[in-house]
Amino acid sequence: MNAHELKSHIAGVRDTVKITRAMQMIATSKLYRAREKCESSYRYLKELKNALSALSGDETLRAHPFLRPRESGKTALFIAAADKGLCGDFNHRIFEFADAFIRDRGADKIFALGQATREHYAKRGIPLSNYYVHMAQEPHAFDAISVANDMLDMFSGGEYKEIYLLYTRTPSPASQIPTAKRLLPVDPTELSAPPAGAGETFEPAQPEAYTNFLSQYIMAEIYSALADSAMALLYKRMTSMQQSTENGEALISELTAKYNHRRQESITNELVDASASAFREGH
Repeated sequence: MNAHELKSHIAGVRDTVKITRAMQMIATSKLYRAREKCESSYRYLKELKNALSALSGDETLRAHPFLRPRESGKTALFIAAADKGLCGDFNHRIFEFADAFIRDRGADKIFALGQATREHYAKRGIPLSNYYVHMAQEPHAFDAISVANDMLDMFSGGEYKEIYLLYTRTPSPASQIPTAKRLLPVDPTELSAPPAGAGETFEPAQPEAYTNFLSQYIMAEIYSALADSAMALLYKRMTSMQQSTENGEALISELTAKYNHRRQESITNELVDASASAFREGH
């Protein structure tokens, strides 16, 4: 590679580094907002779980169809990944986990939360029942409501035995755990012993009231999972772009050293040629 080609290559790498650095800054900014969303979703979900525990002794609640285990029926998976790449091994890890889950436990229907999930299973010839996009990086409450409504309609129809949500749980941005959460029927372990002094009841204590409450609970679980997944995604994107920027800067340094060496060689050769020419002309 001559000096001109090296100079052009350096300019191209510099342009790429500008892009990766900008993407790193954007991901960092969005990561802070995603963390705030996560913390808010955790608090809301915790309050609903406390209410669920307080109502755990109510027979009407325990007999609700959303809690009763089913002996037969289909298994559905909702798998949350990114809408696009440039996020390190984020997609790879959740798909590796999901594929192992499917091999070990089976799945009759797969629903994609994110464009990457749709593409992953399409390449494998596995048909998807439905897909939801544009909610991976910045999920909103109406995204969770849309998914929850579909889940509840499916489960209420009686065709499904269980519905799982597979996502990346994020205890902290740097700690990411692919997780399978059974949303329907509601896990009985969520109905822990009621706290001291608890014993709330719904008025009127009718199945419709519990249906509304449990629908809110499922929606909160989905939103919390989407917020978790978004925080993991943005952290991976931030670190991935940071690594790309550092690699680009290292490559620029290496190419610049080669360019300077080539230029020095070129200048030296020109001086040698000029000296030789002057010597010949003098004789």
